[in-house]
Amino acid sequence: MHFNVSRDGKLFAGDGGGPRSVAAPGNGQWIYLFTPGPAGLVATPLVDLSQHDYSLEPNVTFTPDGRWIVFKSNMHGAPHVYAVDLARPPRT
Repeated sequence: MHFNVSRDGKLFAGDGGGPRSVAAPGNGQWIYLFTPGPAGLVATPLVDLSQHDYSLEPNVTFTPDGRWIVFKSNMHGAPHVYAVDLARPPRT
């Protein structure tokens, strides 16, 4: 549903949508990293948000150095701020 771009303009990220949102059909409940490739954007799932209830918007943001994606979620109960290290391969 919401997207952001790294400062250098080379990476994009999106936060998906809940089960009743337009972004949800099939696989929308993920934080995705989008990397430009020869045939268009390559989508890499980073964080499973299936336990997030979307009463809180994740709203992904890149850190200024482009190394991390930061977002908020209530996937473990209370709202927390999470960070994904883009230098590490995702665990899906």
